[in-house]
Amino acid sequence: MLTRQKIKGHIIMLSFFSIFSVTSCQNDASTKEESSTENKEVTAQKTTLKNVHFDCSMFMGNDKMLYLKHNNSANGLGPVLSCNQIEVKDFTNQNIPAAALAACKVESAQENVIYYTIQEGDALVIYKGLASSKTFSQHLIIPLI
Repeated sequence: MLTRQKIKGHIIMLSFFSIFSVTSCQNDASTKEESSTENKEVTAQKTTLKNVHFDCSMFMGNDKMLYLKHNNSANGLGPVLSCNQIEVKDFTNQNIPAAALAACKVESAQENVIYYTIQEGDALVIYKGLASSKTFSQHLIIPLI
């Protein structure tokens, strides 16, 4: 049989448990908000691009190598004889989208090629096409880390 004292004890314990549960739920919510804000900041830092350009000034053996450089990183695209940057004002003449970050015309042993790159989400997408036809296809995707 329950006495008044036992009932009071159960009510007090239930009250403490309720207060603890509510407090812990509020802490979880604030932690999630802080975590979400930190993730957004990290993502924004990852996708900020600086100094995006193509470069073929480096040699590997006897061959010049074409690189896409950005944020102190370089991704090799292959050997070339020479490369020339395409100015933004000339993008339209070369059938390059205005959203392109960088473009270059490359002379290789096989053919003359144009490369350009666009940021799509958390990646740089490099497109490649014959200089003569000015039609492009996706060549390489570089995740931004």
